[in-house]
Amino acid sequence: MGWKEQRRAHPAASSPLPTRGALLVSSLPARAARTIRRVGDEIFGQPQPPVYLVSAGGQPNFGDEFITRAWLDWLAEHQPNREVWLDTIEPGRASHLFRNTHPRLKTTNTLWHATHTGPSDDHEAAAARMRALIRDLGSPRYDLGLRDLRGMGSIHLLGGGYMNSIWPENFGVVEAMVTLKEDYGVPIFATGQGLLPHDGPTFDWLRDRLREFDYVEARDGESARTFGVIHGLDDAFLAFANERPIYAPSEGLPATMVLVQGDVEDTRQDARLERSVEQFMSAQESVSEVGFVEGIPPEDFRRAAPFVADSAPFFPFMRIWDEGFPAREGQRWLTTRFHFHLLAAAAGASGTVVDARPGYYDIKHASLQELGTGWTSWEPAEDDDADAGMIPAPTRNVDFPARAQEFGLRKAELAARLYSAR
Repeated sequence: MGWKEQRRAHPAASSPLPTRGALLVSSLPARAARTIRRVGDEIFGQPQPPVYLVSAGGQPNFGDEFITRAWLDWLAEHQPNREVWLDTIEPGRASHLFRNTHPRLKTTNTLWHATHTGPSDDHEAAAARMRALIRDLGSPRYDLGLRDLRGMGSIHLLGGGYMNSIWPENFGVVEAMVTLKEDYGVPIFATGQGLLPHDGPTFDWLRDRLREFDYVEARDGESARTFGVIHGLDDAFLAFANERPIYAPSEGLPATMVLVQGDVEDTRQDARLERSVEQFMSAQESVSEVGFVEGIPPEDFRRAAPFVADSAPFFPFMRIWDEGFPAREGQRWLTTRFHFHLLAAAAGASGTVVDARPGYYDIKHASLQELGTGWTSWEPAEDDDADAGMIPAPTRNVDFPARAQEFGLRKAELAARLYSAR
């Protein structure tokens, strides 16, 4: 049975809080009216120009893939006959990841390829090169895709934490979008952005470019204040307004789950994270009752490998992508990853967050705590002192599952505003 035929049951549905089912029932007349209007527009209206999405997905990285799929699912429900282009770092993988989303999806890497083949150590030279490519063409590598961009109905930079000073090589995408608006009148917007950390000479440059966008939203308050943009929500919340089930069946899921990422380059921080997993597991009664989850394959398996070899259940990326997110009410989580915090808390799980990169992940997790997940934070000890950095008990906010549903509706309202007149 396909996901569209399955009834979506939120793990917190047994609570007295408003459930997704109730929200969906209340929205059925509105959905029916939208369907009638859409069919009428398709029969009698003028063809709409294509939608162009820019995403860091396709690698795969669960958070980026989840966000991308949420937008594609929303467009599939609301604008199924409109052509949708997805510009990702790895369009081949993206075509597999998103094959059952929008019926008119096409994948490319036009902007990412043009950006990543330019200079990465001189943002002014990189920006000038991108402007010239957009305006003048003249390169067989990019011209077909760049020419098509001129006729898009809009260009949308999907949410995530990839436009900041950690990855300055990505800024050419922003320059291209601004140039396409200035020269060809293409509307541009960005949603759910994590813009920090940001230091150095590109700060003023990015702030000025973002002012040229038709709409810019940051997912955390610190990014919003720093760049003077709207403080909104992470794009992952949009999935709570879509039809696709988010969660795996709760039967058989372990009571305790761990995802401490393995893609940390700083050796000292990597050692701290390694100790955090060892310390956490030393307090568990049975390894076989703790599930390990993978967000970025194969790096995240590095933390899990010795415990999986000792009978711990493993939830690899492909499994959770196909079967649903393995969270339920009553679970306990230990994680460094932002979207695993978001989705597990929205399922009713309690959790403890470990900061994998100060100045980046701490901002992300704090934004969720401010929204009310109720999860606690833990700073592992710098050494092997067993009395330092004791693991705090996982905590939760019983109201957050209902809040996540409300955030999903808010995100869907934004999507409707962005695309209603495009």
